[in-house]
Amino acid sequence: MDKVNPRRRRRRTNNRHLSENYAYTGTHQTETQISLTQYDEHSLSTQPVKTADIALRKLADPAKINWFQVSGLTDAERITHIVRECGLHNLDAKDILTPQHVIKIEEREGHLLVILNSCYYNENKELRSEHISLVVTGNLVVSFTESNNPVFENVARALKDNLLNIRKKGTGLLLAFLLNTVTANLADAASEVEILLEDIEEELLDSSARQGENFGQKIQERRRDYITIRKNSQPLKDQFTKLMRSESGIITPELLPIFGDIADQIAFIIQTMEGCREVISSLVDLFISNNDLKMNAIMKRLTVVSTIFIPLTFLAGIWGMNFRLMPELDWRYGYLAAWGIMIVSGLGTWFFLKKKEWY
Repeated sequence: MDKVNPRRRRRRTNNRHLSENYAYTGTHQTETQISLTQYDEHSLSTQPVKTADIALRKLADPAKINWFQVSGLTDAERITHIVRECGLHNLDAKDILTPQHVIKIEEREGHLLVILNSCYYNENKELRSEHISLVVTGNLVVSFTESNNPVFENVARALKDNLLNIRKKGTGLLLAFLLNTVTANLADAASEVEILLEDIEEELLDSSARQGENFGQKIQERRRDYITIRKNSQPLKDQFTKLMRSESGIITPELLPIFGDIADQIAFIIQTMEGCREVISSLVDLFISNNDLKMNAIMKRLTVVSTIFIPLTFLAGIWGMNFRLMPELDWRYGYLAAWGIMIVSGLGTWFFLKKKEWY
């Protein structure tokens, strides 16, 4: 059986039409797995949720904070069921299952839905993007990720170490840690692309750089990274103001400084991306200018060679004429004299160009 191109499959299942059931439109093939972390001031436990048909509400402890981590979105039916359990609409499930969806933060009747994307560079300096969704209602927090990468590993560590007394607080502080993880990854990616662009700039300005280096491709790759990071961070600035003015009670006044710090990180990301845009524009101009200089240098060398051979061509043209009464033809040393005149003419032209510093 022929393999289906993932890009073509996404075009067929783009979730753009209204429906009762929606499919996952991303490229990750991670099997859907669920784990439950429950904690209060005195206890902390994490366990996998193996049975798919058990309701999350029945597993939740009303006396504790319950954090369900859903890794992998391939089981669209299960994802839709979880979203409905949380009191949201199946259209919200569509947003969670669609990585191409716009970033947004919505609050409805005590339910908070956050749709955003995280970016990070792998060990090969390749930018990776992952769709992340967060649902907060009551003492229940559900995080959805496309893969089983340990995106929120530092949040689990913060719960273990009870950082900032997180286990004594409500779901608002857990939400702050989750959002801070995403914005921190975006900030690291923005700083990394800025460093990579600076490296390209130094290489372009280095006259000893390798001639075969494909700087155009490098610039284009970092431009794509810039567009991805900007696309995932720019809408957060406007959407985050909704979270700061939330009236659901999830974000208490004592948490506002923490969310304000996250807002500052978003502002830093946007500011860094604006700087990267200017650098990319300068790099493109510099790359084109370098190419023009290299072409001019090549043309100059070719012109010098052509100029040296102009008098030689002239002499060869004269002695190549078939006149009977040419004294040089019968002279015993005519051939050697012709060579001498040609060598002197060529060297004389070369020294003249050298003295004028035309090359």
